[in-house]
Amino acid sequence: MNRNFMMGIATVVFFAVLGTTTGCQEATPVQAKAATPVHVAEVTLYSSTEGLRYSASILPFAEAALSFKSAGYVTSIRQIVGADGRRRNIGAGDYVPKGTVLAQIRHQDLKNHVDEASAALSQAEAQHLDALQDYERAKALYATHSLTKPEFDQAQARFDSTLGAVNQSKASLQQAHLALDDADLTAPFSGYILGRNIELGNLAAPGMIAFTIADTSAVKVGFSVPEYAVRHLRLGQQFSIHLQDDVTEYKGKVTSIAASADEKNRVFPIEVTVPNPKSILKPGMIASLNVTGVPKPPVPSVPLSAIVPNPSTPGQYAVYVATEQNGRWLAALRTVALGETHDNGVGIDGVKPGEKVVVVGTADLKDGAPIQILP
Repeated sequence: MNRNFMMGIATVVFFAVLGTTTGCQEATPVQAKAATPVHVAEVTLYSSTEGLRYSASILPFAEAALSFKSAGYVTSIRQIVGADGRRRNIGAGDYVPKGTVLAQIRHQDLKNHVDEASAALSQAEAQHLDALQDYERAKALYATHSLTKPEFDQAQARFDSTLGAVNQSKASLQQAHLALDDADLTAPFSGYILGRNIELGNLAAPGMIAFTIADTSAVKVGFSVPEYAVRHLRLGQQFSIHLQDDVTEYKGKVTSIAASADEKNRVFPIEVTVPNPKSILKPGMIASLNVTGVPKPPVPSVPLSAIVPNPSTPGQYAVYVATEQNGRWLAALRTVALGETHDNGVGIDGVKPGEKVVVVGTADLKDGAPIQILP
């Protein structure tokens, strides 16, 4: 090959390589991600016109845990005729009038205490009488200067000491009589027995609960309301009470409004008393009632279609808020707490009135994705 031909080939190869290198250095244009077309709605304020609904347990009007004041063996429990015609000890579910003797402990032990206290009083009175006579003589002798001051003081001290012993013995005798009277455990009011914890022959200890009794001639329904609602309640205000699966309407009145809010939940306990002459309402039943005429504070509301499951936190919900940055609209994912639903909307916590949320087109959205807002 001649030299000119070889130089031509080299020139062609050089420019081919140069062209390839130059082509690799040119920047490939990056296409921006297409904006997702969406429809948005503005967050509005919603104020519910419906009443507040509460559920509460029914409580007896009064309840007492009865126990013996003194220790003693249980010798008697009141008996009644049961549904089967046989006599049995009184127990849970039985009605007792006020003053009924429910049980007794052995009287003899307490009578012995009365006798001991009585004997101690007699002895103290005898000693005091002797001291009184000595004191009277000492006063007469001291008045005529026939008795020294220390001797007079000694007689007076003995008189005062025996007088204190008499008073103490009287108090002990009175306590012994009270203990004997309390050997009979009586019902403090008319009501139903909720529980009995003693049997014949048991040794009853002071403070040990023997019976629990409840007055259900009226019942109490307790619930708690927030600050904005307590201002609309007053003593004597009437409420309608309902039971589950019972169409009967029971009337009650507000009998207690707490003066201060609960420190933990910041709500005010309310108590409604309902007459219960036929004892239809039982302690422990669940009652419901509506508080009407109380305007609720307005809350932010969005259409239901704006609510989406939170992709980062299972079990929670979120919305896509349309935010404008440098002339572009972006979808910002925001976690929210759901409130009360109404028509096709829902109250939520986590957005502000006036903000825009995506209501159509959320299926393919991700946090920070560009969006195109359609009319």
